Amino acid sequence: MKHFSFKTITGYACACVLLAGSLAYAQNTPSELPAESAPPAQVEPPQLPTQPATVSPETLRLLEMIERKNRELKKREEELLLKEKNLKALETKILGDLQKIEEALARSEEMVGIKKDLIEQNVKSLVKAYSNMKPAQAAALLERMDQGIAIIIISRMKSRDAGKVLGAMNTRIAKGISEKIAGKKTEAN
Repeated sequence: MKHFSFKTITGYACACVLLAGSLAYAQNTPSELPAESAPPAQVEPPQLPTQPATVSPETLRLLEMIERKNRELKKREEELLLKEKNLKALETKILGDLQKIEEALARSEEMVGIKKDLIEQNVKSLVKAYSNMKPAQAAALLERMDQGIAIIIISRMKSRDAGKVLGAMNTRIAKGISEKIAGKKTEAN
């Protein structure tokens, strides 16, 4: 049997008392603690150190990919907003230009209408003037005139006056005018 010295036994005894006191303190049981080392009434439980969160390389790669995609999406969103802003400005400009074109077209149509009215008035005046001339005199003038205008004038004359003028004209010219008035196309020989 092994013999222990007094010092060794005393050391073991002290170690046991300290261990028991630490255990009692950790369990918050003040009755087991000596009176002079009683803990305060509101003691928070001891915080155990937390282990640092370990993140796997796959998770890190996924997080980086998500972050990169978010940056790309934000960049594309900004680009789209800029394009949308430019398109709205362009649309406004085009609508303004279109309105100007429509106004110019309306003015042009008005001027064409006025011009057509003037032409119509002039044609009426010419028809009246040629109708009041002697047939031989009217025929001589109409023979030298552009055939299209001559056709318009003769076709608007009263039938009796037109017949007298055509009778006074050169036969070949009168034939061409009559055929065009009737709607028959002259064929090239």
